Amino acid sequence: MQSTTGKIKYLAYVRKSTEGDERQALSIDSQKDKVREFFSSLDIIEVLVEKHTAFKPYSRPVFAQMIKRISRGEAQGIIAWHPDRLSRNEIDASTITYMVRTGLIKDLKFGSYNFDNSPEGIMMLQMALSQSQYFSSKLGKDVKRGLEKKFEMGWQPNKAPEGYLNKREEIKGLSTIITDKAKFPLLRKAFDAMLTGAYSVPEVLDKLNNEWGFKTKRMKSYGGNVMSRSSLYRVFTNPFYAGIINYGGKENQGKHKPMITLDQYDKIQVIMGRKGKPRNQKKDFAYTGLIHCKECGCLITADLKHKVLKYTKELKSYTYYFCTRKRKNYACHQKPITKEDLELQVEKELEKYQIRPEFLDLGLEIIEELKNEEQEKTVSIKNNADKSADALKEEMKNLTKMRCRNLIGDEEYTESKNELMRELSKLATSDTNNDIEEEVIKITKETFNLAIYGRKEIIDGNNEAKRRVLTTLGSNWTLEQKKLEMLAFKWLLPIQKSQTLLNDEITRFELTNTPINKGRNELLGLLRPVLRRERDLNPRRL
Repeated sequence: MQSTTGKIKYLAYVRKSTEGDERQALSIDSQKDKVREFFSSLDIIEVLVEKHTAFKPYSRPVFAQMIKRISRGEAQGIIAWHPDRLSRNEIDASTITYMVRTGLIKDLKFGSYNFDNSPEGIMMLQMALSQSQYFSSKLGKDVKRGLEKKFEMGWQPNKAPEGYLNKREEIKGLSTIITDKAKFPLLRKAFDAMLTGAYSVPEVLDKLNNEWGFKTKRMKSYGGNVMSRSSLYRVFTNPFYAGIINYGGKENQGKHKPMITLDQYDKIQVIMGRKGKPRNQKKDFAYTGLIHCKECGCLITADLKHKVLKYTKELKSYTYYFCTRKRKNYACHQKPITKEDLELQVEKELEKYQIRPEFLDLGLEIIEELKNEEQEKTVSIKNNADKSADALKEEMKNLTKMRCRNLIGDEEYTESKNELMRELSKLATSDTNNDIEEEVIKITKETFNLAIYGRKEIIDGNNEAKRRVLTTLGSNWTLEQKKLEMLAFKWLLPIQKSQTLLNDEITRFELTNTPINKGRNELLGLLRPVLRRERDLNPRRL
């Protein structure tokens, strides 16, 4: 390049945008010092400072202003530490090289790169700028892939919110999230205050800042800064505090320690009159998938609703069951029913079969008798079946020999063979019958437990126990006009018919102060026919 140092005016351009404010400032100061050290003899009219990324075009206002000033002739040269300070994208790179080629930019000076304004020099500049763009794009993909991997591992990829801290682990590149021992309990107190329903967000904010002495992470002044109202709203609406992390529009269960439960998070959204941030939450309801709408045939589903009482400010939660209304071109008219009303109807149905717990040992004793009887029957039946099968197989061999010797014709042979095969088939069904007997004993035991503990399971049991009660009690559960209906299993009928008699007998023993174990044989005599009749019923649904 022809030396025109005395005539060219330069604009020094320094940029840094990938680190925090403090480290950014240090980098910019370092670039300014190098510019003054390396190019002190040049006519630098101004040092321009940019704090925006060069990865995307049209995102740097200082760079755009510099290009305009050069186009107007205010300067003819640019000074930068490296070509990647000027551009990391194709559009800005082409702008620089075009202005050099057309003479608007007469000279480029770099502290770590030599530029020659010639066709070869411009080609090398384009290669340097392209390499910067490639490095930036590759780095972006690598960083994004690392952040996604961290998210899949259950860690929030970005900065931890208030009440938590980012912790660099010994494993290179892995940063976990731990609780801030000073701020975590204070924010938990803020959540607890909101959950009472007695405080508004501004009132909780006042307690947090003025009574509890909370200070945020941003050190704008010595000792920290108080939390703003908008920041507290972000805290109360952030599902991170309930253990949910979010990245790239996806949600995942975090490995950090939750401050509140998901149910508490939902309650706070209701108190604040918000629906909260969308998230995938699987709720477990006892009776979903078991009941159909009698009007349209669709399944009955459920949902949990929260409501703040107007006068007491108390937060109440309600579970409603309602039709999914998934039948096309049909408007179902059924209204929702509360869980309490639904379970009350199940309890009333169970009352028909309820017997006293004192029958438990007696019932198990009789069931054991039935089991032993079935085992003896099974052995005897199997022995007889094996003998009969061996005899039939022997007859089959003899029949085949007679046919080979032409002692009988084809028609007689086929007819006799088919008859023997039918007899063998009947014997094979004996094992199936034994399986049915075992199933009957199993059903007898389940029915007996239902009669004693079914109602208690509906009142106090978990969702799995409640589902088990419904599937043992009957089939074809339907709901119409808030009325629950079903078809009770046949084997419950003997319990229902003898319920009053059995319970009265237990009461008689209690009233006469006669120990139940002394009247054991008498009670067994009453209960044994009930369970035997139950066992004899064909175990099929009505």
